[in-house]
Amino acid sequence: MRKIFIPFLPIILFAQTVQEIDYKGLIHISPVTAQTITNLAPNSDITMEDVDRALKNLYKTGYFKTIKVDYANGKLTFICQEKPTIAKVKLINVSQDLKKLLKQEMILPKKGELLSSKKLEKLKEFIKQYYTAKGYYNTAVATEIIPLDNNRIALEIIVNKGREVYIRDVNFYGATLPKDELLDEIENRPRTFWSAWPFTNAGKLKAFDLPKDRQALQDFYLNKGYLDAKVSMPLAKANLDSYIADIDYKIKEGKRYIVKGIKIDYPKSVKVKLPELKLEKNKYFNVSALREDIKNISHAFMDEGYAFVKVYPDIKKDGQKVYVTYNVIPGEIVYINDVIISGNHKTLDRVIRRNIYLAPGDKYSYTDMQDSINALKRTGYLEDVKIKTQRVTKDKVNLLVKIKEGLSGSLRAGISYGSYTKLGFNLALTEKNVFGSGQTVTVNADVSSVNRSYRLSLFNPRIFDTEYSFNISVFNNTFEGISYTSKQKGFTVGLGKSLNRYTHATITYGYIKTNLSDYNTTVYIKPNSIKSFISLGVNFNNTDDYFFPTKGIKTSVSTEYAGIGGDEKFIKTIGKFKYFYPITDRTYQTVAVLKYRVIGGIIQEKGYLPINEKFYLGGSRTVRGFSWYSISPEDSEGNKIGGKKEFITGVEISTPLSRKNKMWLTGFVDYGAVGENSLNITRSSYGFQIDWITPMGPLSFIWGWPIKREKDDDLQRFEFTIGTTF
Repeated sequence: MRKIFIPFLPIILFAQTVQEIDYKGLIHISPVTAQTITNLAPNSDITMEDVDRALKNLYKTGYFKTIKVDYANGKLTFICQEKPTIAKVKLINVSQDLKKLLKQEMILPKKGELLSSKKLEKLKEFIKQYYTAKGYYNTAVATEIIPLDNNRIALEIIVNKGREVYIRDVNFYGATLPKDELLDEIENRPRTFWSAWPFTNAGKLKAFDLPKDRQALQDFYLNKGYLDAKVSMPLAKANLDSYIADIDYKIKEGKRYIVKGIKIDYPKSVKVKLPELKLEKNKYFNVSALREDIKNISHAFMDEGYAFVKVYPDIKKDGQKVYVTYNVIPGEIVYINDVIISGNHKTLDRVIRRNIYLAPGDKYSYTDMQDSINALKRTGYLEDVKIKTQRVTKDKVNLLVKIKEGLSGSLRAGISYGSYTKLGFNLALTEKNVFGSGQTVTVNADVSSVNRSYRLSLFNPRIFDTEYSFNISVFNNTFEGISYTSKQKGFTVGLGKSLNRYTHATITYGYIKTNLSDYNTTVYIKPNSIKSFISLGVNFNNTDDYFFPTKGIKTSVSTEYAGIGGDEKFIKTIGKFKYFYPITDRTYQTVAVLKYRVIGGIIQEKGYLPINEKFYLGGSRTVRGFSWYSISPEDSEGNKIGGKKEFITGVEISTPLSRKNKMWLTGFVDYGAVGENSLNITRSSYGFQIDWITPMGPLSFIWGWPIKREKDDDLQRFEFTIGTTF
C-alpha cells in the first residue's frame, strides 16, 4: 500500500531540485541502505517517476507494510511503517512429527523474522497437504496475530485436523479379472470387517496413493500377460458431508500374450556367464520378470567390466504370442580411476577403504561393488552405504562411496522375567568405532536375581590394516543355578585372520578360575578349579546387513580344548548355521524374510568336566517360551546337571511393519534337544516377536508358548531384549 500526499503532486510533477531526503520509521535497515535502494540523492533533480520507482524498490525488500511520501520546502520525506517482527511462535494441535517436518522444510516462521502473508499462506497450504496425505480431509488452519510492544507480535498457528474418509466401494469398469485380485493390488480399498484389526488395510482414502494404485494395477495386468492393458487414472468421488468415498477405474484389458521365444543378442566376442532368466517360454508374459532379467543381464556384463552396459528388450507380437529379444550393447571395459569417500566425519578413510574390494587400476565388477556395500554395512557402525560410478573417460570411472555414520556408541539394555530368574537386567556400553578406527570396546553388566556378569573387551578387526584381527577380554561372573552357584574370573586373548572376504579364522587362549558352591550333587568334585584352554574357530558371513540380514548365510564352527594345564579336561565343539532367504512378490520386491538356523554341540569328557561348562537350553537364543537354562538333564535328586550334547533348530518368517522405522513382525517355531549321551530331552515352542532396529541396537518383544513341555517346566511367556539378533 502506497500513500502520497496530494499537495506533493503538482510540485514534483515536473523535475524539482530536492535539497534533502529523509527516511522515518526505519528499524531493520539504515537510511544509507534505504538511499541505496531508492537510488535517490540530495541536491538532484527528482521527478514523479523517480519517486514511484523508489517506492517500488522499497516495497520489494519485503520490510514495509505502508510507505507515505511528503515533500515540503525542498525536503523529500519517506514515512515508513515496517511489518511487525515475530517475537513468539506457538503451534496449537500440531503433532511432533509435523513440527519436525516444518523445521526441516524451513517453512515455519522463526523468531525475529518479519511477518509475511505469503509465507503464512504457504505454511497453511503445507499443513493442509500434510494431513491430506495422512488421510485427513477438510483440515482447517487459522492464524492469530497478537500485538506486543515495539512493533512485535506473537503468532499462533491453530490446526483443526480434518476427518478421515472411508472407502465404500471401488469399481473396475471393463475388467474381467476377479475383483478380489484387483483389490489386493491397491492401497485404497473398501472398508471391511477386518479393517479395525491391527496391520490390516483400514479402508481409508489416501488421495496421494491413488497414482501408485493405478500403476500397481497397470503392472498387475502386465504381469498377467495383458501387454495392451490400459488403466485410467482413478476417479475418487468423496462426500465430505458423510465422509464416504467411491473410487472408479476404467480398464481396457486387451489380449493376453504367451511367451514363445526368448533370446539374448550380444557380441559373441564378449565372454560372459549369462544368468538364468526369470521370463519363461510357454508361460504368460510377465513385465516384472522382464525387468528382473534386464537387471540380471546387466549385472552379468558389469561383472566382466562393462560398467555402462545397455540392455534393450525387443518385444514382437504375433497374434497372442510374443517373442522377446534382449539386445545387449556392452560398451567399453571400464577400470577404476579413483575411490572417493565422503560422509565419514568420524571414521577414518583407511577404515572404510579396507572394506572396499575395488581399488584404482582394478577392472570394474558389480559383484565386487555390492560385496563392498554389504561388508561396510556388516561393520555395525554405518547406518547407510551407497556407491556410485562417476565416468572420467570412456574406460575409467571414479567410485563415489557415500556413507552415513550411525551411532557407533550404543547403550544396550534388556529386561526379562521368568518364574525362576525373576526380574533381570542387562546393560552394555559399546563403542564399535573407537576414534574412527573400527575397533570395538565393550563394557557389559548383566544382573538378575540369579546372575551377575561383568565383562570388558576390546576387538580390533584389522591390526595395522592387515588381514589379522585381535581380541582380548576380562570378566567376572557369578551365576546362581538351580542346583549350584558358580563364580568365575578370567581373561581371553585371541588372534584371527581373514581367509577371504566372507571367511575368518580365529585362535583364542583363555584362563579362568572357577569356584562352585551351594551344590547338592556329587558331580561337583572340585569346588575350585582352573580352566586353561585354546579355542579354534572358523566363521563365514556373506549377509547383507549387521542387525537384520535379508539374504545370505552366517555359519561358524569352533573347537575348544581345555587341558593345557589347569584342572578341567574336555573338548567342546559347537557348530552354528543361519540362513536368510528373501521372499519376493510378483515384482521381485522383498516382502518377507525366511530364516532357518541350526546349532549343534558336543562335549568329550577327558577328565574333570564342571557342570557349568555343559549345555542348557531355554531363553531367546535357544528355545523361546522357556526360561533361560531351564531345560537340562537332572540327577537322581532332581538337580539340573547339564548335557554333553545339544541340538537346536528353528524357522522364522519376518515381514516389515514399517520399513521407514525398521520395524518387523516375526513368527517363529523353535525346537531343542539336550542330553548326556543322547538327545533324549526335547522341547519345542512357537510364538511371535516384534523387532525394531533402533540406534541402541535391535529391540525385541518376544511372546512364546510351548508346543512340547513337561509338567514342571519353567516357562517364560514374555521377554523384552535390546541387542539380541537371530
